[in-house]
Amino acid sequence: MSRAGGPPALPQGVISTPAPDRTHRGESANDDHADGRRLRAERNRDAVVQAVLDIIKGQGGGPFPSAGEVAARAGVSERTVFRHFADLDTLFLAAAAHQRPVLVTYLAPVPDAPELEKRIAAIVKLRSKLYEEIAPVRRVAVRLAAGHPVMAETLNEAYRGARAQLSAVFAAELNRAGRSKATVLDEIDLVLSWPAWDTLRSRQGCSVDRSRKLVTELVTAVLAPFEAPAPKRRKR
Repeated sequence: MSRAGGPPALPQGVISTPAPDRTHRGESANDDHADGRRLRAERNRDAVVQAVLDIIKGQGGGPFPSAGEVAARAGVSERTVFRHFADLDTLFLAAAAHQRPVLVTYLAPVPDAPELEKRIAAIVKLRSKLYEEIAPVRRVAVRLAAGHPVMAETLNEAYRGARAQLSAVFAAELNRAGRSKATVLDEIDLVLSWPAWDTLRSRQGCSVDRSRKLVTELVTAVLAPFEAPAPKRRKR
């Protein structure tokens, strides 16, 4: 028998079905709602960053776009732009960070053909493709770096990676240079640098092909004296 005032006793062997946990369902709905807000926020942030990149690339690296221009391109309000980024400099830093995979694509490979000519051709091709792809964003980054230590360090990091690539690709020739090793590396580093490429393309109006030809000739002139001698043919 059940106790007075209490719930009726269940027959032995019968399990009661618990009442629906409405509190849990409410929490789950709240979690789903929060996840939805978070995803929308991430989409908006990505759209803002991509809008900056699209505008800068479209104008070839000209003046940094205004918050209104970015918002219009991203399809959000200016308030949304500044909800994700404290200011336009911070926004550009985030946009510039999207270039990192591009840098890795072109600065990580180490062409290792035995022939110096082939290695020079490979590295010039890699650098020209890199510089053509990043040109607009790099121009804005260089201007911003003058007054922004974080951006300056980002550029320095890319520079160190580019120089390390040259050290690896032309290690044999640099070793043969002996005491002149550091000078030879400085020379090819200069010829294959972003400022040199931008001067050829923007200041001198050279085409990509002509720029590649000039850079190839200059790098070859620096490294040719340290090329491995051709193996002597055996006399029959």
